[in-house]
Amino acid sequence: MYLLLLVVFTFCMVLCDLRWKLAFFRDFKRAALLCLISVTLLIIWDFAGIASGTFYRGSSAYMTGIELAPELPLEEPFFLFFLTYLTINIVSFTRAAMKGPTKL
Repeated sequence: MYLLLLVVFTFCMVLCDLRWKLAFFRDFKRAALLCLISVTLLIIWDFAGIASGTFYRGSSAYMTGIELAPELPLEEPFFLFFLTYLTINIVSFTRAAMKGPTKL
């Protein structure tokens, strides 16, 4: 259920991006590179947290139960991508809004 919601919410972000040309629909290569770097760094951060015992996989009936690595659920990369994409969209929208209504 959680993975499905992440996919649905990411699709909503794609619709916002399409409508206002915020990230991938403005500059695909730049947005893809930013997402790739961000998700990679966040996954490394997750592994460091897992190794130190700070992060661990909690139990939830809403998760798939599939782990990519010990304590790293399948949903984590999807969440990290969503988080990165959301941040890019919010920053891009805010910058455009500050320039005036003609930029939106």
